[in-house]
Amino acid sequence: MSLPSLEPERPTDNEPELRIRELETTVIAMRETLELAQRETHDRVQAARAEATAEADQLQSMVRTLRQELEAQEQRHQELLQKQKQQAADELGQLQATIRALRDALEASSR
Repeated sequence: MSLPSLEPERPTDNEPELRIRELETTVIAMRETLELAQRETHDRVQAARAEATAEADQLQSMVRTLRQELEAQEQRHQELLQKQKQQAADELGQLQATIRALRDALEASSR
């Protein structure tokens, strides 16, 4: 019967190759994890960009609509102002005609 050896185990000839394979497997797994993280980051960036573009488009549309409303309001204001000016001019003309008529009537009655 032989006694077990008390010497430490010596690496076998396969051990460096196994270690290399383990490292290669680890590197591949890390690369896949990194690539997945990069894809997810890219997808999030793309989604954020699409959302920002949609929001910018919506805001531009809103600005166009508000600008058109403002221009229409300005047009209505100008038309109303012009109408009021015309009414004031008409009223002034009527008042001047009334003044002339009264003056003429006064002059005629004082003769």
